[in-house]
Formats: sequence, structure tokens, C-alpha cells
Amino acid sequence: MSRQPFDRRISERRSAERMDHRGFESEDRRAAERRRGAGRRDLDTLLDVTRRLMTVTDLDALLRLIADSTVSMVGAERATIYIVDQERQEFWSRVAIGTGVGEIRFPLGVGIAGTVAQTGETISIPDAYVDPRFNSESDRRTGFHTRNLLTLAMTGHDGAVIGVFQAINKKDGEFTVEDEVTLGSLASSAAVAVENAQLVNAQKRLWLSLIETLATTVDARDQQTAGHSKRVTRYAAVIGTELELSDEDLERLQAGALLHDYGKIAVRDRFLQKPGKLDDAEFAYMKAHAEKTAEFLSYLVFPPDMREVPEIAAQHHERMDGKGYPKGLSGDAILLGARIVAAADVFDALTAPRYYKPAYSLEKTIEIMDGMAGAHLDPRVMAAVHRALPELERTIDELRPTWPKPGDAGMGSLAEAASGLSERDQTIDAAAAPAASR
Repeated sequence: MSRQPFDRRISERRSAERMDHRGFESEDRRAAERRRGAGRRDLDTLLDVTRRLMTVTDLDALLRLIADSTVSMVGAERATIYIVDQERQEFWSRVAIGTGVGEIRFPLGVGIAGTVAQTGETISIPDAYVDPRFNSESDRRTGFHTRNLLTLAMTGHDGAVIGVFQAINKKDGEFTVEDEVTLGSLASSAAVAVENAQLVNAQKRLWLSLIETLATTVDARDQQTAGHSKRVTRYAAVIGTELELSDEDLERLQAGALLHDYGKIAVRDRFLQKPGKLDDAEFAYMKAHAEKTAEFLSYLVFPPDMREVPEIAAQHHERMDGKGYPKGLSGDAILLGARIVAAADVFDALTAPRYYKPAYSLEKTIEIMDGMAGAHLDPRVMAAVHRALPELERTIDELRPTWPKPGDAGMGSLAEAASGLSERDQTIDAAAAPAASR
């Protein structure tokens, strides 16, 4: 009997088995390749996010970037990044992706995020409302409904918890171990970026407190100008915002406005506090304060993005027609920030009472300043002043309590002040304009 049919069946079966085996191997290999490809993509994404994190020093912008990255990397509906405030024993966030964005602040230990902030553990909850640690207060505040969440700690260089990642509502099922690994890697990079941003912010707060202190020491020398530097800064910020300056330009503008009169620290009291009109020699001496401002501020080391501040401060008495001081600059040779401070300076000099005048009405102030536009004040800046009048009026009302009052030390009565009114402020020619903004 022939063995061929039997042998052929064995051969066919073995061939089929080999095909099945190769098929399984091929499928396994494809699955492994998909996992490796996904791993490479995740790594590329993490590296890209890390590079971007290291370029951002504004804390709010950084938290927004971290939250965006959390959502995209683990497929969540929403993410919140909390910062731990050890001094107040709270954790807070102004960043949330999804509905109900706003500041959220709780004591450490409250809720899932508070527990992670306190212990540093990772918590993954498939059903939030079943877990007794879940605090539903945030949902009640925002109208958002939490189904599941993954919460990890962000630790600083000393091992202390400095923040918390919270990914909410996995779009496809529940959060996985792979999601924990992904966010853990992101948290390590984010922690470095957050600590850097906090350091930059701390340095900025120190620097701002320094220049505010310098401005306060100048204002404190003369009761008539008490609060003047801070009021000029507020008015300059309103005008700068109307001109659509960037956040960075607004910071430089406000710093320059705070320091615009710092050179007056070198002016003798008998000139600085003299009621009535200054004679020509006294006024020439008084004008030197602009040069002194530039000189004194040159001793300070300003951050690279604030190098224009001394120039803004020193140029605020320059005029568009070149007849100002200290350098006689004109037109666009004067920094825009200085042109804004010049308008804000005149605005406060007119709207607030001085030794030599009562407070002018807003209408009278704008009438005088309009007469100064072109020769003295920048017409573009004055156009912004007009557009910003409602906000400027609100700011005047808010700052009115900072005005010097008749009867304050060094302040005469309004009747006494009125005698110098026509000389100082009723004209808008080249002599009267500097007097009004003194």
C-alpha cells in the first residue's frame, strides 16, 4: 500500500502548523513593534515637552503647559496642576483644562490631591465618588463631574513635595500603570521647571520690592508728592494697556514710572518743598533731578529684560519738540515708555492737589494736556489717554485717599494755594507745562 497520501497529509498538516506558528510570531512581532513605536513616540513627546518646559519662567504659563501636556499624554478630559504652599499649609492652582477654570485652594490633607501633597504617594481611583478620600467640593464649584482620576506628586530637588499632578476622566476606560509611568516621567521634568520658575518669581518680587522702597523714600521726603510715584505708575499702566503693550513692556513701564523721580533724593528740601513759583535758577537746579535719576539708577544691576528702565525713568521730562531735559531728545528718540510716563506724570500733577494748586477736574486736566500734545506730549499717547478716560477716572477715585490733604504737614490751605494758580497751571506754554508736572 502506498504511503504517499498519508505522507502528504502529514506534510500538509506540518506546513499548516508552521504557517500558524509563523502567523502567531508575526502578530506577536507586530504587536511588539507597535509597543516599541508607541514608546518611542511617548519618549519623543516627553523630550519635546521637557524642552518647552525649560524655556518658560512665568509660573502660570508653565502650569498651563504642564496641564496641557498631561491631558495629551494620558488621554484625560481635564488636568489640574497644584502647587504646594508650605508656609500656609495649602495647595492651590489657577490652572485647569476643561470646564470650570479658576483658582482652587485647599488645606493640605484635604481630598485626593491634598493627600498626595501631604504624603507623596500616587493615587489612582477608578470611581471617584466611591472613594471616601475624594472631595467633591471642586465639582460643586465648577459643575464638572469627576469619574476617575490619577494623582501623582511632584517632588523638588530636596525630596519635598512641591506640587501635584491630577489627570481627570480618562477618555478611554481607566488610567493604567503605563499612565502612571508617563506622568511620573513628566513630573520629574516639570519639578525642575517649577522650581526654576519659583526662583525667578522670588527674585522678581525681591527686585520689585526694592524699587517700590526706593520710590517710597523719595515720596516720603515731600508731603505734597506723597503717593505720587505709585499713582503715576497706576496711570501709566492704564495708558500702556490702552496702547496694547506686551506684558513685558508693561513691566518695564511700571518699573520706570516707579523710579521716575528718584533723582529728587539729591534735591535739597528748601527747593523741593518750596510753595509757590520757583525762580529760573531754582528751576534749573530742580531740573537736575532727571540727570541724577539716570546717574543713581546706573549703580543698580537691572535684569536683562529691564535694562531700559533707567532710560524710561530719566527721559520722562523730555519733550516731543526737543525742548525738554536732560538731553533735549525729541520725537521717537524718546522711548515710548518715557512718553507714557510723561503723560501719567502730568496727569497726576493736575488731578491731585499740590502746594500751589487744588486738584483739577478731569475735564480741566484733559483740556490742559490736549494743549500740551504735539510740542510736549506725544499725540499718540494722548489719544490713548482719551480712550482710557473711563478707566483713568475709576483709578483716580480709587487713589483719591492717597492724595495729600490741606492741613497735612507742609501743605497749605487751598486758599493759600490758589494765589499761585494762574502762574503755575492756567497756561500751557513752555514755561507753564514743566511747572504743572513738577
